[in-house]
Amino acid sequence: MTKYEPNFFVEACDIYDKLKKKRRNPALCKNEPLGAGFLAANILNNFLSQEQKDVLILNENKAKILPKNLQEKAIIVTLKEETLILKINSSVWRAEAMAIKTSIIAACNKILGKIAVKSVRFS
Repeated sequence: MTKYEPNFFVEACDIYDKLKKKRRNPALCKNEPLGAGFLAANILNNFLSQEQKDVLILNENKAKILPKNLQEKAIIVTLKEETLILKINSSVWRAEAMAIKTSIIAACNKILGKIAVKSVRFS
């Protein structure tokens, strides 16, 4: 019986064939280990819905979507049925965000490259 030792690197040879079937040109070398981050990203990519992936992209580009004063106050919560949900605790900042609602929608759709956001709701 072999002793289990946690290893944060997995030999690429072990999973190369599985990834090769999913991708046309895998960016893998058979003799180099894969980092845990690469594996985690691959696993998450398979389990996340398209809306969840879009939310991650929007969170990464929050500076392009919201004005500087709103970036710290607003949190992108989710994207559900073409509605972007932003959490803003202050009613004053919520009113300011409502005033630029159309520009938020346009910026989101431009970043995603498709019409994924049709309305914005504040909570």
